[in-house]
Amino acid sequence: MNYYGRMMLIFSPFRLPTLTPGHLAARRLDLSSCAVALLVATTLSGTVLPAGAQTPADAGIDYDIVYVRQPRFGDDTNTIWPEVFHPARADPGADLVLLHPDGSEEVLVSGGNGSVTDPYVSFDGEWVYYSYFYDLRPEALNYQRWDLPELGADIFRMHLATRQVEQLTFGEFTPNTGAGNWDESNPLNPPSEYNRLGYGILNLGAAPVAGGKIAFTSNRNGFIPPKGFTAPTMQIYVMDEDGSNVTPIAPMTISSALHPTPLMDGRLMFSSHESQGLRDRRLWGIWSIWPDGRNWAPVVSAFHGPQAFHFMTQLSSGDLVVVDYYNLNNNGFGALYRMPVAPPPGTPAFHSAFPADNPEIEQTVGGGFLYPFTMPFTPWGMHSITPFTHGGDQAAPIGSDGSTRVGKFTHPSAAPGDDLLVVWTPGPANDLNRPTPTPYYDAGLYLQAAGTAIWSPDELALLKNDPAYNEAWPRAVVSYADIYGMTEPAELPWLPNDGSLHGDLPAGTAFGLVGSSSLYKRESFPGQVRSWANTFDGLDAFNTSENGQSSNWGTQGSDAGQYADSDIWAVRVVAMEPNTHRSYGPDNGQQFSSFANERLRILGEIPVRKQDTSGATIFDPEGNPDTSFLAKIPADTPFTFQTIDRNGLALNISQTWHQLRPGEMRVDCGGCHAHSQLPLSFSSTAAGAPGFEPADLSTTTPLVSADVSGNPIVLDVQQPVVDVEFLRDIRPILQDHCTSCHTQSDPTPPGNLVLDDLSVEDGLPGDYRRLAADTSADHGYPPVISNGTWRQTNASRYIRRFQSRRSLLIWKLFGQRLDGWSNAEHPTEATPGDAGTLPPGADPNEADLDFIGSPMPPSGSPQLTEEEKRTFARWIDLGAPIGNGPFGWLLDDLRPTLALSEPRPGYSPVVTAIRVGVADANSGVDVASLSITADFAVGGRSAGAELADLATHLGDGVYEINLGAPLGPTGQAHVNASIVDEQGNITRVERRFRTVPGPLDGRIFEDGFEVGTSRWSVPGG
Repeated sequence: MNYYGRMMLIFSPFRLPTLTPGHLAARRLDLSSCAVALLVATTLSGTVLPAGAQTPADAGIDYDIVYVRQPRFGDDTNTIWPEVFHPARADPGADLVLLHPDGSEEVLVSGGNGSVTDPYVSFDGEWVYYSYFYDLRPEALNYQRWDLPELGADIFRMHLATRQVEQLTFGEFTPNTGAGNWDESNPLNPPSEYNRLGYGILNLGAAPVAGGKIAFTSNRNGFIPPKGFTAPTMQIYVMDEDGSNVTPIAPMTISSALHPTPLMDGRLMFSSHESQGLRDRRLWGIWSIWPDGRNWAPVVSAFHGPQAFHFMTQLSSGDLVVVDYYNLNNNGFGALYRMPVAPPPGTPAFHSAFPADNPEIEQTVGGGFLYPFTMPFTPWGMHSITPFTHGGDQAAPIGSDGSTRVGKFTHPSAAPGDDLLVVWTPGPANDLNRPTPTPYYDAGLYLQAAGTAIWSPDELALLKNDPAYNEAWPRAVVSYADIYGMTEPAELPWLPNDGSLHGDLPAGTAFGLVGSSSLYKRESFPGQVRSWANTFDGLDAFNTSENGQSSNWGTQGSDAGQYADSDIWAVRVVAMEPNTHRSYGPDNGQQFSSFANERLRILGEIPVRKQDTSGATIFDPEGNPDTSFLAKIPADTPFTFQTIDRNGLALNISQTWHQLRPGEMRVDCGGCHAHSQLPLSFSSTAAGAPGFEPADLSTTTPLVSADVSGNPIVLDVQQPVVDVEFLRDIRPILQDHCTSCHTQSDPTPPGNLVLDDLSVEDGLPGDYRRLAADTSADHGYPPVISNGTWRQTNASRYIRRFQSRRSLLIWKLFGQRLDGWSNAEHPTEATPGDAGTLPPGADPNEADLDFIGSPMPPSGSPQLTEEEKRTFARWIDLGAPIGNGPFGWLLDDLRPTLALSEPRPGYSPVVTAIRVGVADANSGVDVASLSITADFAVGGRSAGAELADLATHLGDGVYEINLGAPLGPTGQAHVNASIVDEQGNITRVERRFRTVPGPLDGRIFEDGFEVGTSRWSVPGG
């Protein structure tokens, strides 16, 4: 039992869910409120329509529509809609309603103190999935934690013909057990010795997947977004339609993901919070992913900063429709864009990294005039189908009548005949006085015929708009075939992991292979630089008062200074970890600091330059030096890439999270963020040739270095990752080599830099603050720009975030300027910090720093070794982390990888073995903790007995129990496995399978409606 209590799995209109007294106390929820909240009605006195009122039938609709009826409080009081900034905020009392073509309607689920959201109709048109927030009253929200609901939300589904409801999730809580002291049955209010979230588990956005599965999002892992601007971290899961075989498929969604949506080709598209690295924390894009977590790819990249792409659908024709809106301030209302699901063959899926080379997207801004926008990497064929409005952070424009604002859109949904159901509201559709927020939202349901572009809301067909409510989330109650001409989307294979892809990926492995064909094919440069402020050769300025001078690092681009392709020497593979939310309790809060609040660890640095046996450079088919690579890493470990030079300094960083699933080989990346180019085939490169040996990053960490003569070498560190943290790794070097001169006892320390002040301010010691956290210029020489602060990506005078190449500290350690410019190319003040000593007529916004003087430490002092210099560079390129306590930077906040490849989930006709693979990217696997059980006899042991000691280690973390003979016919069997890493994080897999086919081969939920009996039972029911 968990803290929610196990509610009845079926309840009819006259059967109310029951909770035990203990559960009621834990949830602070009385039975009467629960009964009201989940009341299901088979009939309702339908809305009485006034004479002449518009009905769906008047618009040509001959099918029912299910929608969410949300409260509305008049023109002068705002409402709360779930959107990317607050996906768990809503007003209480939202009902699930069925609208008939004649305009009559029935309440299917009454919101009561809670609310319904996220309806989705099953492929056969007989069911509707939805999420239910149990209690959204103010007293049931945690005002200390973003007003998140204490009781969370769960996923249900209703059989529309019988009105029976089945609950599919139960508030499951699965935290990283080594990253806190958790009561896994109670995230809300366990005893004080436990950590706790202080809010509930949210299971949202359920959508069907081909093959009898359901995709949804959940915060059950208990993570917090690294940079905020949304809460909590929602991640994507897939489960069987009976709620079994729950599988997390997107561990890379470290910040958040919302609303997985099935595509005809079998993929899921979803909205992803793209706040990685130094990117703007407001960015959301649309991605696609296979239902097993493989083959993720961008659909609409998050480059229309600071906008969010969210809420999406696929039309009958296959085209996609997405919403573009500014988060937080407009309740998810914006403009609608349509695009093909794929470009023509041989055409790149995206346009250029330069906005000017992209097609204009029409919009009408708040001033009432057309003002098209462009963005980097626009998807091929994307265009607005609501160009009379916009998605920005201001009121919708005034229409042709000169007084009424034209409103905005949300919640698009496909309907038969390529039609589009939409939610549209008149008025400003923005919460701020830009120039007015009133009248507030009066959303209704409308039809946008054939999903074509319209130039006025008058072209919409009204389906339902009661001014007493806000209507939301329309879904056509029809079969998938009625919209798409096929019974369900294509069914993609489920995580084969059978050893067929590569010799380094044996069957059942917990590892994957990742590679690229070229690091020369890149679009890592900024796509936009203000023409009037382009003083650094198309890159971001050193330190300017100009806002938005360059898109570099903040939106598109991540070049660390000027460099040539010939500077590319190696690729650094960097593991990334989520942030467990120890919201309350022991050691609560974040115990480390870094530039992006992301834990980054080096999995390996792989040289990519290649020579043949005679020493000649090997070229790829495009005539460039072959820079392909292939690496083996633990699966289910978020990671990214950094391209580095011979000194190990980052040239560019992929500010995007990546992942591999167990047994996956991902080598279709054609370069560094080179979306507008057709990729170079990996098989045509050296790393794709038969016999090429991948870099094995599973147990050791190769690091590029140099010998005493300066020749490049590779050091193999005998540990799975390399961490660099300030207190453990950087301060000792400073104290050994630097603080004797850079001391507060000297009134004029060299460079006006003090490094022996350890006093703590705002949680950070003085030596760290001066180097890596001094944007306000409280210490040392001030900047020369007018506002007197360190801006752009500067963390201080000495360090640029994630850019060791552009950091004065690294220049002094390496004894040379390293950013690709010379001292003469930009003005610098003669007296440090004195703008009056700039050259006559020089603009402070064009100034930079010069490399002057001698290397540090000075001659005669103990010198840094090559590895000590590179340690400083790696520290900066990893985000300058600090925090070495037990829950600090060095905490392993990622659970181990556990791949249960046999038996297969669902229908698995021949089961001869139980096979698991284990791996861990940080602290390492505790092999002795491996547990395997089954609910059938194995090796003479009874059902439920421990079986791990029967497993044979096949190598590479793969363990197998040979059953001796195929498992006999069974309609339902279970295998459970678990493993713990040395940090104490546990991973569990609960596998439900059968060796005989179900009545409909498992595609339809076996609930009794198809076969006449229910497989669920309710005591006394």
